Amino acid sequence: MIWWEGTFGWLGAVLWAVAGLGLGLAGTAQLISIRNLSGASGPSRRFDRILARKIGAVIGTYTVAEGFSALTLHALQYDVLIFPVAVGIAGVHFWVFARVLGIWEYYVTGTLDCLVVAITLVVTTPSSMVGSMSSWVYFPLAGGGVALLVTAGMMLYESRAVVRGLGAPPNDATAP
Repeated sequence: MIWWEGTFGWLGAVLWAVAGLGLGLAGTAQLISIRNLSGASGPSRRFDRILARKIGAVIGTYTVAEGFSALTLHALQYDVLIFPVAVGIAGVHFWVFARVLGIWEYYVTGTLDCLVVAITLVVTTPSSMVGSMSSWVYFPLAGGGVALLVTAGMMLYESRAVVRGLGAPPNDATAP
């Protein structure tokens, strides 16, 4: 596989595996602790037509933007930019989803996606390669994966605090 080529390729594979396994185990432990909670939880956000329309609008706009940008870049013979621009548009769509869904961690995902694309386009050239893959594909792809791992870790940490709050005994000052 292209991701693990080179002298230190095995180290990259090990780091991805450890990060994925760590998040998976932490998430599993979190789900078990949620299952073991007694009592009622707080009110959940209702999934209604308004929220469904907002989500649909975000996904529809994202799809149109991706298609339009790819077609335009291809027509202008800038095919090398199609993937980095697609990742940048994905980053912007995470910002919109952060607002629509009220999930602040998505702002981090979107920012990291856009930042990796910007750094890649400034620091590398279209002809630079990582193994047999263009650096303008490899770095946004790898950076997007890292952004998602960071976001998953932040969401897991926040949910841990919420679950601890739900499972905590009532405070004497608030008890009737």
